[in-house]
Amino acid sequence: MYAILLYHCIEDRRRSARHMDATDREYVLTRSRFERQVEYLATKPDAAVPVVLSFDDGDESCYTIAAPILERHGLRAQFFIVTQWIGQPGFMTDGQLRDLASRGHGIHSHSRTHPRLPALTAAQIEDELKGSKAELEAAIGRPVTQLSIPGGAYDERVIEIAKRAGYTAVMISVEGYNDEAARPFLLRRFTPRAYSDVSMIAGICERPRATAARIAVKRAALTAVKTVFGSRYERARMFVVSIMSRR
Repeated sequence: MYAILLYHCIEDRRRSARHMDATDREYVLTRSRFERQVEYLATKPDAAVPVVLSFDDGDESCYTIAAPILERHGLRAQFFIVTQWIGQPGFMTDGQLRDLASRGHGIHSHSRTHPRLPALTAAQIEDELKGSKAELEAAIGRPVTQLSIPGGAYDERVIEIAKRAGYTAVMISVEGYNDEAARPFLLRRFTPRAYSDVSMIAGICERPRATAARIAVKRAALTAVKTVFGSRYERARMFVVSIMSRR
């Protein structure tokens, strides 16, 4: 059993150049908070649950802040890139992606334009998944084998097209552990937020039973919210997730 952590952006003294709304900023960690989490992971190699670090979007802070911190502690990460954002203000360039790959980090796909995939036609989904894979492989000169679902939204068409495109694993936003022996195609991830401290990471690594129980309670709460709120579910879901994540 292992866990995957999902990060997005790390900030130091100045804000990222990319545009962010209030929801985006919930996933931005300060440099000091992120470094404390990395220090914990580096000093707990024998924890009950090993951890893989991943980053979505391709924010420039992955190159300027996160990667140097990780490397200083002997760690590497998997970076999932929106290819049409490469080189845009606040995002990594082709050269930075190639450099990360040469330093032992993984470079993978997060689609071409970060759409809500289930809302697209099959042809559009194929363009997003195959197109981003081809663009990244051309940019870094290496195979791209993994995909992170934009916004965590997918359906059966998305999964089938991802398999046909040649991906060997797909990252989703559902919390939970992964069974290494089973080698599942869909991989769950835990998402630290702006207010998450080392205790969250410690709980994932050292107290998997308690963490799994917390996840079960959260899922039951979200199911109840969906039943009660119907079309207003997404806004209510974010409220429940935020409250439960602070526990």
